[in-house]
Amino acid sequence: MGKTPKVALACAVLLVAGGGVAVVLANRSNSATSGAHKTLQLSTVTVVQKDLTTYTETTATLGFTTSTIISSPVAGTVTTIVTTGDTVDAGNIVATIDGNPVVALIGDIPGYRDLSTAASAGADIRQLEINLVSLGFDPNAKIHIDETYDSATAAAVTLWEDSLGLVGNGKVPQSEVVYIPGKVLVDTVSATVGGAAQSGSTLLTGRLAERRYLVTSTVAHGGVVDRFAAATTAVATGTVLFWDAGMPVVAIEGDANATPALERDLKIGSVGADVKVLEQMLSAGGFDPTNAMTIDDHFDAATSAAVTAWWQSLGMTVDTNAAIVVPAGSYVVVPSGLFVGNPTVADGTTLAGDATVLSLTRAAREVTTTAPIGDATFALGATIDVEFPDATIQPGIVVAVGNVATNTSNTPGATPSVPITIHVDTIPPAVDSFVQIPVTLRVVADSAPRAFVVPVSALVALAEGGYAIEVVTGKAPDGSDATKLIAVTPGLFANGFVAITGDQVQAGQNVVVPS
Repeated sequence: MGKTPKVALACAVLLVAGGGVAVVLANRSNSATSGAHKTLQLSTVTVVQKDLTTYTETTATLGFTTSTIISSPVAGTVTTIVTTGDTVDAGNIVATIDGNPVVALIGDIPGYRDLSTAASAGADIRQLEINLVSLGFDPNAKIHIDETYDSATAAAVTLWEDSLGLVGNGKVPQSEVVYIPGKVLVDTVSATVGGAAQSGSTLLTGRLAERRYLVTSTVAHGGVVDRFAAATTAVATGTVLFWDAGMPVVAIEGDANATPALERDLKIGSVGADVKVLEQMLSAGGFDPTNAMTIDDHFDAATSAAVTAWWQSLGMTVDTNAAIVVPAGSYVVVPSGLFVGNPTVADGTTLAGDATVLSLTRAAREVTTTAPIGDATFALGATIDVEFPDATIQPGIVVAVGNVATNTSNTPGATPSVPITIHVDTIPPAVDSFVQIPVTLRVVADSAPRAFVVPVSALVALAEGGYAIEVVTGKAPDGSDATKLIAVTPGLFANGFVAITGDQVQAGQNVVVPS
């Protein structure tokens, strides 16, 4: 019996230029498109069609954006106080001074006076009423959330004070409340039990873990609220936050301490600062294209026409023959830089009265880095992947590009850099205990969408030049796999894979790889 001759294949290792990856160099006499041969044992993978992407990575920092100081509203001896690591939220007792509780409520207006039915109207009363309603101390929905401290407000205050172990009398002394802009994580406690506190002295310092700006439904003092703006929507002048009894409730950026919300119906003949706020919104939204409206304190025919245009732009049917009336509660004035948070009631809820229905927020933690001036990768609104230490990856959006440039490299002539702020909606719990922590930004450097992709090890570098992949074509008579080489052109390399092109390349082909 004659011996079957053995064919020796001379192989070497070749580094693909620029890729730093090894492929097999085969000394084959057959061309790249012919020469089926037999292999007894073959390891194969499938050609897949998918996006292939490479990234440039840089280090950034995730950290809290705002530090908050809670000060004593009264002088006296500290008898109890929260401890480091505690959370302070609406309704929590921060400390007791001379045995009397100091309670945290949500709001941007600091307490500056005692409040009772004898108090003059003011935005601080509205702020108190929002908290009383939110905390459940108006069970019969008697409070109209406004700037007037009336008997319904006093009744809710009495319930609240009773819940604190006090003898409720319907009055709120300034010493009883501190207002905070949201949920606070306590970092440092400055006051000590038994020590003296002065009015205005620091009790504690903390991180703002959740910014809250509470928005209320007051259009109909009860009714259906629906069509809430999507969570994480950036709030600007003209953003419709929700619909209340069939009417839009819109945000207007401005000084909420001066005019926190529309407190009355507006119509032709109405005069006041609240009219001017409305007209500014209508003008900014482009609802007075002929500039017929004068932005002042007077609601006139031009104002009415602009309101009609606004409502029609929202899909409302407007009877142009009827007098236009903008109902109380149709707008709320909000600080700038907020996002829509989660509704506090379900979409389509029928309310029994005035209620808090939505919280506006700002990211408690942001990712910060620097980038050269004009770097389009970090342009405002750009999307950048953020990789956290637990290996989870979340999309981030550039929300701020600074205007103070510095030479961070200290190299003369180098392009100056500006600070960059990136917002990430979902931050993994694994980093919650860190005030600051490094993260990795993954910026797309190159991509090959819907490319034919194989492992780099599937590439065969031919002795005569060029590259091929070895494709299984079927079974040989002896039962082994029959293969052939087909010419390919390597493209993008990423994470051990390569994008390939070639006339005969198809998704689903079985390709030989080293075993």
